[in-house]
Amino acid sequence: MGLRPGSAPIPFTPAPSGVEDPRRTHAVTQTPTESHLQAARDVLRELQLTECDASRRLSSGHRNSVPLVAEGAGGRRFLLKFYLPAEQGKILPAGVRDDDFRRREVGFYRLLDSIDPDRRELPVPRTILVDPGDLPRWILLEWLPGAVGPAEEVLGQDHVLELLDKLAKIPTERLLGRRSFPLEHWDPIGYLDRVRAMYDAVLFVLGEARWRQVQRFFAEAVRWTDGRPHVLVHGDFTDSNIVVTEDGDPFLIDFESIGIGNRDHDFAWFWLHSNRHHEWKRQLLGRWFSHTVGSDRIRCEWGIRSTLAYLAIRRLRWGYLTYGDEDPRQSANLALLDAALEGGRELFPV
Repeated sequence: MGLRPGSAPIPFTPAPSGVEDPRRTHAVTQTPTESHLQAARDVLRELQLTECDASRRLSSGHRNSVPLVAEGAGGRRFLLKFYLPAEQGKILPAGVRDDDFRRREVGFYRLLDSIDPDRRELPVPRTILVDPGDLPRWILLEWLPGAVGPAEEVLGQDHVLELLDKLAKIPTERLLGRRSFPLEHWDPIGYLDRVRAMYDAVLFVLGEARWRQVQRFFAEAVRWTDGRPHVLVHGDFTDSNIVVTEDGDPFLIDFESIGIGNRDHDFAWFWLHSNRHHEWKRQLLGRWFSHTVGSDRIRCEWGIRSTLAYLAIRRLRWGYLTYGDEDPRQSANLALLDAALEGGRELFPV
């Protein structure tokens, strides 16, 4: 199976309403109830802050927190992120606990406060306050008002590549070995470990032959990417997690999947989930490859392909556990997996 150069590939289209969207499924989803909203508003009152009307336009990308915009003395605005408890019966990624996401995000903000308090190295919101509990219920952040206009006009390729470059320049040594910080490992070895943990849920969908092909593919991906320096990986690098201010400066938000590993992971994630025109994405891919030649280009392709293969298998697991053998997106996700396994010019037509 291959993708036709110049076509809008079926596997890269958004999931229809009610069907898994990979931007949502790597975290526990929950619908805020009135009691959750009240608890978040109680926190604002304790902090002597007033909720703003802007909160009505906000929603959590993973639906596992209540975001509220608040105003303090002098008119300064803040963002309260109030984490929701896990909803019973929701499907988590293999090997993930329901409190990992908030621990990871809060841990990362605390780390930045110690190594980059002014956010000179990585443009993200400043931390104002953090719930002191062992399992933080909330975090209060600087509010970043975004530029007005459609994403196609506000967020450009330069913004995307600038943020990816800044992520790659952050030293990763300080992230390792921190207590209560369940760091993600986004690299082919980590993908393979997760895929093997999905065996029971995806074998029926993949079949024995394709399962063996997947194992051989990741073994080859590890061989090609082994030895590449690990970089900081956002883990959910999408246009919805990028804020471009009125001054044209891009900022990253939402760090519930932060980790280290494959430098191509965030690019592949953005490329897959972007709803931009195919030609725009083709140009972005060309710019990503522009500084690679020879074996570096091959390693870059393997980095992207292994990310896409992992995402396809994770989608298939979610679909099977949710819908059984009637998953409406099964064919599209199998096509994405096969395209990643095959690679070549049909996947990278630049």
